[in-house]
Amino acid sequence: MPFHRITDPARLHALIDAIMLIETDADLSDLLTLIVETASQLVGARYGALGVVGRDGATLSRFVTYGVDDELRERIGAAPHGRGVLGETILGGAPVRVEDLAHHGGAAGFPAHHPVMTNFLGVPVTSADGHVFGNLYLTDRTDGRPFDEEDEILVEAFGRAAGLVIDQATIRHHLRELTLGEERERLARDLHDTVIQRLFGVGLALQITLRSTLNEADRERINRAVDELDTTIHEIRTTIFEIDQDDVDGTNLVARLRAMSDEVATRLGIKVTLRLPNEADLELSTRCARHALQALREALSNVARHARASEAEVTLAVEGPMLVLSVRDNGVGFTAPVGPGRGLRNMRSRARELGGDATFESEPGRGTLVRWTALRQD
Repeated sequence: MPFHRITDPARLHALIDAIMLIETDADLSDLLTLIVETASQLVGARYGALGVVGRDGATLSRFVTYGVDDELRERIGAAPHGRGVLGETILGGAPVRVEDLAHHGGAAGFPAHHPVMTNFLGVPVTSADGHVFGNLYLTDRTDGRPFDEEDEILVEAFGRAAGLVIDQATIRHHLRELTLGEERERLARDLHDTVIQRLFGVGLALQITLRSTLNEADRERINRAVDELDTTIHEIRTTIFEIDQDDVDGTNLVARLRAMSDEVATRLGIKVTLRLPNEADLELSTRCARHALQALREALSNVARHARASEAEVTLAVEGPMLVLSVRDNGVGFTAPVGPGRGLRNMRSRARELGGDATFESEPGRGTLVRWTALRQD
């Protein structure tokens, strides 16, 4: 990892700030613009571009620029396809640094109206599976100095982080479109096996840096960045829990509830105690069972995201024609005007579809009780 090669605390801080800046929910187009702008400012480059590599792996399918306004871009004409020194970065899959483009053997020249550029730094942006998504191209530092090895190391580290953020944006985009449970499960696995592992890697790199000689302010800043990574990992784990699919009917609800409680403990670190009726007394329609399991998933997701709880108690009971699901946590609670969020409103909507309701009782410092009811045979 190039993080280990950054010895200047100020530059390491700048890298951390740059990575935090691109952690955004923006769509992919806006994200690419932000990445190239941030990379350019990171090393003081006058011009920058992010070229997205096409399916053929040899040419550029998209070219996002920084430092060139719309009028000049229109005068320049068509975007480059990835020849010359741009192509060297694509085909080599490694950083390329050139001190004088005019005397570089691989330079393809500039079209009419193109600004004069002298120094060049090209760095791959690699996705989590090792595929080169594209390349960052930076030219001409504003201080007139050529790019040096420290610039290369810095942008290479940023390129790897940018690849992770692009992965996350792509996954979010697919999740909005996908309806098949098999695909949702695959994406959840990718989030866990790839994205979380890369975040762990970044966190470890920062922790290793803490072992070096740093002043107290630098140490505190890096500690805050590590805490932010821990929070992000927890958010991703909660998202994985939320998007998992459930195959449940009236005969296997208890088994799925037990599996879900184990999942919450393993993934989210919350101990769940279950209080369940005899399975013989639990006669439910498939629709009621599915809604009940999803209501519990919504409730536990809210516990993980907002309650800051360490324990939750889940009670399932039969009261005449109604199924009653209760979830009580030992978290911080809430009060008006905060009140129930989107997840709890979704629970209420599910209950009312089945002739029931959902209520919420909470006080600051005393946790929250959610009570969800539905007709067992709708």
